[in-house]
Amino acid sequence: MQSQTNLNWGIAAAGRITQDFVTALSTIEKSRHVVVAVADVDGQRAQEFAQRNQIQRHYDGFDALALDREVDVVYVGTLNPFHHAVVHLMLSRGKHVLCETPMCLGLDQAKELYAVAEQRGVFLMEGMWSRFFPSYDRLREHLNSDIIGEVTQVKVQHGFRLSHMDRVCNRSLGGSILLDIGIYALQLGQFVFGVSPVKILPSGTHLNKERVDVQGEFMLDYGDGRRLTALVTGLENLENDAVITGTKGEIKLSNYWCCTQMTRTNGPPESWPLPQAKFDFHYTNTCGLRYEAEEVRRCIEKRLLESPKFTHAESLELVAITDEMRRQIGVTYDN
Repeated sequence: MQSQTNLNWGIAAAGRITQDFVTALSTIEKSRHVVVAVADVDGQRAQEFAQRNQIQRHYDGFDALALDREVDVVYVGTLNPFHHAVVHLMLSRGKHVLCETPMCLGLDQAKELYAVAEQRGVFLMEGMWSRFFPSYDRLREHLNSDIIGEVTQVKVQHGFRLSHMDRVCNRSLGGSILLDIGIYALQLGQFVFGVSPVKILPSGTHLNKERVDVQGEFMLDYGDGRRLTALVTGLENLENDAVITGTKGEIKLSNYWCCTQMTRTNGPPESWPLPQAKFDFHYTNTCGLRYEAEEVRRCIEKRLLESPKFTHAESLELVAITDEMRRQIGVTYDN
């Protein structure tokens, strides 16, 4: 049962992103988030994670975590191919779930998980953390106020040297630069235009020896002259910004997928600094995971089964787009 005073978290996988999540939770003032358990397929890793973060319980494997009655909600940070099984296990035991992106490696699996969540009456959200930064609330205000007029183009460049990392380059681990970072460009187009694309046109794709995409360009046509163009790469470091162009001006998002600074035509820069934390973070601005954690708490307290800021339907739409893009570029997985 959910505690009336705290939201009790279980952590599925003792890795870098889950460490950043736990560290981010610790920065929330007057936090009502408590991490009570961690599980990993490597019991030693789970034990070390628990000791480092002063977590009460650690488990070798995920079954025991699913059965822990003190756990209200589970943050799933496993490698991509294991999201479906672990999320399904937690939902079937009545746990609320926050799952790292991508929710699944295919549309059918994602649909199944959202159906199970609705049947069990529990909250499920894909961790599209971009949506919960204060900068995105401000961006919504700017778009609604017509300050840059009608948006005609969103242009994204997003790149890190990632092509040596197993999660990106290994086909058996669901590797794909599109699924790893390209999905954030897709969600920005979805956020800005608010409709489904009428054309999906990937190009310039670079596949590695395992036939996994490590670089690609794509254009999404939203009709009426509106489009998203993006370059995403695991081969080099890029500026990692997005420019939203309208008929009256532009808005630039720095580190657009975890944006803490925004500038617009003839306007002063706006920024939302992140707090200091006990440990250093492994990834860019991952202290901002605190915002999606707070959204999860708010939704569960309101007995919502999905977040209005990133709905099940929006998540499924992005999975469908990535499925189509992978089909066009020839990236498939065994399962």
